[in-house]
Amino acid sequence: MPKLERFKFFLRNSRRILTPERFALASVWVQLIAIFLTSAVIIIVFSPFVGDLPLTYKIFADPSYYSDAKGPVPIASGLILVLLGLVLFSFIISVLSAALIKLIDNIKSGSLPYKGTGHTVFINYNIKLPLILDQFNLRAKEKGSIENVVLLFSDNNIVSSFRTLLDKDRWGNLDIFIRQGNPLAFQTYEKLSITNALGIVILLPEREGDDFAADNFNLKILTTLTNNQTFFKYLSDRQGSRHPVKCSIELSNSPDSREIALELTSHGAGALFAVITPGDVIGSILARAKVDVVYYKAFFEILSFDGSTIHFVDPRRFLDKGDFGGMYYEQLLFSFEGGTLLGFSGVNKEGGFEMSLCPFGETAKSTDWMLFLTKNIKDLQYKSLTSKPLFVKNEAIIPPKEAASKKICVVGNAWPLGNIDDFMDVSSLASLEESHFVFEEPSEYFMPAFLQGLHEVDYDNIIINLDDEQGFRLTMLLVSKNRNDKSFMTKIVTILGDPVTEQLLNTNVLKSNTVLSHKLAARYIAQISFQKNLDRLFTELAFAEGAEFNLLEVGKHIPADLLVDLSELKKMLAAHKMVYIGTVDNEKNVFLEASSFSDTKQILVLSFGEIVD
Repeated sequence: MPKLERFKFFLRNSRRILTPERFALASVWVQLIAIFLTSAVIIIVFSPFVGDLPLTYKIFADPSYYSDAKGPVPIASGLILVLLGLVLFSFIISVLSAALIKLIDNIKSGSLPYKGTGHTVFINYNIKLPLILDQFNLRAKEKGSIENVVLLFSDNNIVSSFRTLLDKDRWGNLDIFIRQGNPLAFQTYEKLSITNALGIVILLPEREGDDFAADNFNLKILTTLTNNQTFFKYLSDRQGSRHPVKCSIELSNSPDSREIALELTSHGAGALFAVITPGDVIGSILARAKVDVVYYKAFFEILSFDGSTIHFVDPRRFLDKGDFGGMYYEQLLFSFEGGTLLGFSGVNKEGGFEMSLCPFGETAKSTDWMLFLTKNIKDLQYKSLTSKPLFVKNEAIIPPKEAASKKICVVGNAWPLGNIDDFMDVSSLASLEESHFVFEEPSEYFMPAFLQGLHEVDYDNIIINLDDEQGFRLTMLLVSKNRNDKSFMTKIVTILGDPVTEQLLNTNVLKSNTVLSHKLAARYIAQISFQKNLDRLFTELAFAEGAEFNLLEVGKHIPADLLVDLSELKKMLAAHKMVYIGTVDNEKNVFLEASSFSDTKQILVLSFGEIVD
């Protein structure tokens, strides 16, 4: 374009800005430039009439200099100049005030872009989000750092309500940025610096009674992200370099939704997004918790960032100790202090992720990573053993069975029983069918005869499986009538969804075993937001196939007189291909990596158990 044409184009645009409508719609910078240019023109035009340019500027900027004007023409021109200066400076104040108001509104409404790196993006809101943030805050506090978290909501009402929930004391180690936008437009994610994020979590939106619509909304978000070829390639490249973006999506129990999500994000031998549904890991944990609440408590503790957690550890951390390739698992198991070696993980020939838990008799590869249960990864220390340790089996130790024999009562059907049949023997399942009470009228759950029956029958567990309101009332009623009967109290297990109700029941006044599905799911989501491959680990631990947590009853599976020295106990368990995890007391409290055995009722181990036909 010739210079003359460019100049004409500039003049046309300049004239447009001078119209009231264009000026009002222009950006604040354009408005200020227009005001300053107009001011400059006025000063230059009036300078011949006032006397000189410096005095003209002074009178325009500060009316007190008007007294320096001498003569009729300078006085008249100066008066007009003062008035114009006041008008234009009031324009500047108005523009800046309007810009400040707009900035505050944008901050409150969440429409500002986010410019940063190393953040985690959460999309949508549900009841688990505050609980997930609790875990993020715990992790950041342990590290002594501040974590950046970006929350994207589609509804401005959610933005406003969450701002009222925002508690700086509760999440003191998090820098939380709330944004509002269209999750189905990729431009929204570009404004959130999505390619600089460490993790992306798509939560299932709260749409009561409409799981189909909620799933569809999340699948549309997933499609929006994966349809962008540049972003999909970015995720694929990060996955290929073994430094993946920690991506996860939460869906309902619909198998179709899960299959679609996995297909949309498939890459090589794996998927770019971990798919979380109530029926997978969390559902299996809840199913086994109905058999024994200890399993819930064990996972609840391990999934928390406060205490003992599971970590993938690069062996190069101990590079000065030499290559671990070719060393037996049991040799490495007793070579580390500050944590418990659970197994190995690595990549197979096809490039897919593989994992081996309790690999007794197997050797580590040079490229394998190690799986540790530890309170602090920095406390891990390696002390070499000169040879593979020899273990002698103690016949008094009886390996546990995967299928338990228990008499369980379930009251209500608010939560599905899931794969509970994987963890109970045939006779226990038959008994469960007779002891599963579901009434049409809620009042029947509170009838004296029914409550008396719960007390008279010698159940191992009484599962309160009602909605939160009825479950709260029935639990309060049972506990208040049997507060002094400690044996009966330990049998009561209440399954809940609301964290507030759980907190009320879990106090010293109404102390009872509570299973909070949303809180467990929140901890699980938080864990895989930082270590993506943990979803495969917990899948193996939660289901009956492969290695899993098992319980040794003191006096039944292991004599009490063997619980003296922790080191010797670990060796005796290893002889039966079991890895010591922790202890359980009489009130079913779990103590991971405990070194004391006072008041111990059960020993928690990692093993393959004994398969029952």
